[in-house]
Amino acid sequence: MKLDQIEQLIKLVKENDVKNFKYKDHSSEVEIDFTSPQQTTGTQYATIANEANDNTQAATQNNSTASQTITAPMVGTFFLQDEKELTNPLIQVGDEVKKGDVVGYIEAMKVLNEVTSEVEGKISEITVEHGDNVEYNQVIIKVD
Repeated sequence: MKLDQIEQLIKLVKENDVKNFKYKDHSSEVEIDFTSPQQTTGTQYATIANEANDNTQAATQNNSTASQTITAPMVGTFFLQDEKELTNPLIQVGDEVKKGDVVGYIEAMKVLNEVTSEVEGKISEITVEHGDNVEYNQVIIKVD
């Protein structure tokens, strides 16, 4: 995220009298909090987040044999198929997944949202059960 984009975010947050704002995408994270006594600007958060992302990416590249994970892209209820009753799950431990494969669904506000794999490999563990509630960024599947 560029500095001018961060400045626009700060301006919008102030204009709309928002006290706490958080934005995250694949390459950066910005958190603006005007509720704490020690105010930190969005640019400082963005710098910290970008450094953390760089460190995480470097660690991932250095440790390529470690298991990879598929995380929940949103808060909701996780399902291994598009029905409430589990009769034919999309994936099981031992299955191979490729980038872009649908590995499950998360129901949020009565809408089923596909969960797709961002990694490739063999499923070593499904960490949540069919019908479990999941949090944003929670590990739901481990892939070797």
